[in-house]
Amino acid sequence: MVERITVIGAGSTGHAVASFLSQRGVQVTFHDDERWAQRFEDIRELGGITLRGGAHGTGMPVKMTTDPAEAVRGAEFIFVNVMSDRQEEIARRIAPYVEDGQHILIIPGNLGSFVFRRVFDEMGVTAKVTLSEKEGNFCACRLSGKAEVTTGYAIRTNGKIASLPASDTQKVIDALKGVLDYSPNKNVFEGTIHAGNVINHIACTILSAAEIEHKGDAYALFQYSLTPSVVKCIGKIREERRAVIEALGWTERPNPMGTIEKMTHMEDHPEARNFYTYMTGPNSLDHRYLHEDCSCGAALAISFAKRVGLKMPVLEAFLGVAGAINDRDYIGGGRTLENLGFGPELTVEEIFQMV
Repeated sequence: MVERITVIGAGSTGHAVASFLSQRGVQVTFHDDERWAQRFEDIRELGGITLRGGAHGTGMPVKMTTDPAEAVRGAEFIFVNVMSDRQEEIARRIAPYVEDGQHILIIPGNLGSFVFRRVFDEMGVTAKVTLSEKEGNFCACRLSGKAEVTTGYAIRTNGKIASLPASDTQKVIDALKGVLDYSPNKNVFEGTIHAGNVINHIACTILSAAEIEHKGDAYALFQYSLTPSVVKCIGKIREERRAVIEALGWTERPNPMGTIEKMTHMEDHPEARNFYTYMTGPNSLDHRYLHEDCSCGAALAISFAKRVGLKMPVLEAFLGVAGAINDRDYIGGGRTLENLGFGPELTVEEIFQMV
């Protein structure tokens, strides 16, 4: 069983992962840069990271450091838990120190493996490492206090991952056995195109723009946004994406709108009360709910749609509005097939063979 895991990213997910793995007996090194040093001091002062809500317990990493060399040295796995906008920063930060045989797992993936591969190539990394991505996040969670994370649901040890290239996937799954019980996606595209947040976040955020800007930190998307009109738009996006998924030869994951149904029928789902109560945000439109979900999962879906001769007018419209609000071209600058290096002359079958 893997013994030494470095967790990178001192946000809510990083805290949750570091605590959970520490409680499972893993020797965890927790790392981020100097901007997050105070969070490490809080953990030391309070004697660990406490999980509340859907998960419970306190876990204490064996080491917390802002030094990337110290963080990477000797790790068997490196879990990268940052927003997609930070993935290149982290890749450049750790590139000089990665070692032969290490596994890098990006959570959530969002095609970050392509970012790491490009950066490692640019920086002349010769160490033989694997690059893998988890479908979706490790858990739904929020920082609720110093060294404290509240999770929406119980933390699951299963999930789906894929490596770039996919031929490495089973090796990574086998290395994680005893810690996490992951199963394979066919490739990294499958995990990203199934991302639930594309269904849940984009329409809710755009259609609640005025209320978000009025309420700021007091806003909670799953409490305030799910009106019948919003849910109808979410369903339209789901239908568009399902058509693309099926055209790619895959089957849509069971009920990607499950969270929406629970939030709109809370009387029938007491197990979702923590999620409903504690999963707050976004507090502005300049937020990962748009930046990450529009430029990654949504941009990829639109890109694949064009390859297979389909259109996604509802999703494209929402990305256009999101781009106008945030002065960003989420499709032109997003993680599309073209921007990842797969020219328009390539078929879907040829692209899949390359990854």
